[in-house]
Amino acid sequence: MNRGIFQSHVRRTPAGFTLLEMSSAMSVLLILAVALVVMLQQHVLFMEMFRRQSFLTVEAPKIGNLIGRIINHTDHYFVYGSKADALAGAQPVLTGGSAVRLFFKSADQETEERLIAVEPTAAGNALRFYSWRADGSETSWTISNRIANAQFSSDQGILNVMLQGPNGEEVTYGGGAR
Repeated sequence: MNRGIFQSHVRRTPAGFTLLEMSSAMSVLLILAVALVVMLQQHVLFMEMFRRQSFLTVEAPKIGNLIGRIINHTDHYFVYGSKADALAGAQPVLTGGSAVRLFFKSADQETEERLIAVEPTAAGNALRFYSWRADGSETSWTISNRIANAQFSSDQGILNVMLQGPNGEEVTYGGGAR
């Protein structure tokens, strides 16, 4: 057999890629990189929007649940312009109050008083709940310290609590005494 004829028919393919193949691969990689950057920017914007609305999705429902439970056990209430007015027994207001004085009947039919008030803190405003022991000492706990403001109002026997979040969000909860 003649080896020269056989070898002349075998073509050797050059090693490497053509310019067209390299350009196509670079184009695909560039498109993928741009798409990835756009998706990352959208994700960052979405997370920022979610963080800004976390008051509405996380904090406000907790506050509403707590305030609803408290108000539903109240026999009657009065809205005051401030915590100091509520403690001093000043004239109640119907709208724009920053404190509400709550009255409950105890098991022995004695009237017990509680207070919910908006108070300024170093980090902003806080919504606090106050109660008094039999010896007259005050106890309190924070309902929320992530509010910008809260206002109480009374409309036809319904206590409304308008909460304002740190980014201007507003939520209003309403409930009445028993």
